Amino acid sequence: MITTRKGAARLRILILSVCVTNGDIPLFERFSLVTSTRPEINNSTESPGSPYLEDETPLPTQTVSPIPVTPVDAGPKDYREWNTRTLKELHSCIKHDNCGSNQRKIALLASHWFTWGVFNNWRGGEGVWGVSVFKSLDTLGYTILFAETFEEAVEQHREFPDLVKVVIRHLAGQCHSNPNCVKSPSNPLGIPAWKIFDLEFFPVFAEHDDGSLLGGKWILSANPDHLLSEEDSTVQYIGYSIQDECRQTSPVPLSSRWNQAWLLMKQIKYVYDNRFAWDRSFFSRASHELNIKLVGAWSLDQHYGAWDPEKDGEMKDIEDRDRGVYNLGENLNATSFMHQVGMSKVMIGVGNPYWSPSPYNALCQGVPFINPIIYWDENQPQRKSAWITQHPSLNQFDPPYVYNVHARNWTGFVEAIKAASTTEIASFIPEHMTETAVQARLKKLMEENWRSKAAKLLEQRLQEKKEGKDVYVSPLSSRQRCPV
Repeated sequence: MITTRKGAARLRILILSVCVTNGDIPLFERFSLVTSTRPEINNSTESPGSPYLEDETPLPTQTVSPIPVTPVDAGPKDYREWNTRTLKELHSCIKHDNCGSNQRKIALLASHWFTWGVFNNWRGGEGVWGVSVFKSLDTLGYTILFAETFEEAVEQHREFPDLVKVVIRHLAGQCHSNPNCVKSPSNPLGIPAWKIFDLEFFPVFAEHDDGSLLGGKWILSANPDHLLSEEDSTVQYIGYSIQDECRQTSPVPLSSRWNQAWLLMKQIKYVYDNRFAWDRSFFSRASHELNIKLVGAWSLDQHYGAWDPEKDGEMKDIEDRDRGVYNLGENLNATSFMHQVGMSKVMIGVGNPYWSPSPYNALCQGVPFINPIIYWDENQPQRKSAWITQHPSLNQFDPPYVYNVHARNWTGFVEAIKAASTTEIASFIPEHMTETAVQARLKKLMEENWRSKAAKLLEQRLQEKKEGKDVYVSPLSSRQRCPV
């Protein structure tokens, strides 16, 4: 499982290339190439997502308004138009020496998770995160450029190599290991490895294909390490905020809501995998016992998640309207989804989607969330540090906002629905999810001296090499002069 800490003490270590000025001040230039380099940069623009996350929010339709990216007119229609205008403004302010305080600092957002979220209104988990990062950087006054591939990112970086502070993209290792992408003696116009940050929705601690070769704080996560503080965590938590969206609606009084509980699921596959928290009979039984409808919107995709209907059998729908279970279908747009959630009395997790943003959408509308505990310590079932839940960031909260319920526990399941659906709560946004908190973390990312930190990492890895650990050594000697 990718979120384990197996990779925390890696033996295979990549040694950084470094240059030395005056014999004692290391200036980091690049990481060495790994054994399998790629002659071309991967330009894949497949639909963003992860085998570990499928957000329940459907791809939005044209009924969803575009993100208000600028204070003038309707804003650019796509990222290329945005880049053209932004570069024009940057050139102008440099020429006239009237740039804003952060305008000469560029964040290069080099993933289609950003462009699809900001310009196409895609609201998968990564899209929600991308929009929040963009809006926070924009609010702080940094210059933002977009790219969808590393090839584009290299071209953007060449125009302002001294102004680009960070290049953020998922699969960062594709650039680290590619001589046509990363800066090196043979590619002096490439991107310095220390500027490249890996976009990971989860706090990833183990190595994986094409992941960052720097690791540690060069891995940016949308979700926090729920067991450690931000400072102690191996990765760098950036997070996202939906506070702006919450401002656009007010919680509906409990007495005015529909008599329904919202089932958090996007695919019928979720009730067929090993993370399914309940028994399928629970839904109709709860509807009957509590006199409440259980409503959701999910697809009946028979091939989702590598399911093979010919080999695995057809997945049967759990909808049973005669027994109070309703499926509104897969085409529910984002606006309708938010309305349905806001008119519900409680949101019920089923095990997946893992770490979905939607419980925050519910809580900000005053709708409690039932967070299933999928795995726990049998000897100490209330020990939260041993819990694996659908939404680990919500483990810390208690009723009336969050009901953490052990899986397959009928009594706990029905009692949580009963309590949550009869208790009025105010809009709730966790402190780490506020816009102020996200902006503070992004400011730290933009202002940190990552070159210096990379030089220290080099020293650490060189020492580990001396200890006999399996390492790759850069062809650039630390005694050679730095490439210009």
